[in-house]
Amino acid sequence: MTKIFWVACPECNGKFYCQWHELRHKRIQLLCPYCGHRFLDEESPEITE
Repeated sequence: MTKIFWVACPECNGKFYCQWHELRHKRIQLLCPYCGHRFLDEESPEITE
């Protein structure tokens, strides 16, 4: 089973999930599917693991 985590975009507050092993704590920018804003996981105002 794939482990995921949920983040909220710091720009529009849209919530979406990402694959934990590929993106969590990797210093890779996430791309918000709602507004297109790019940000690091630690910049999210809300993270649910």
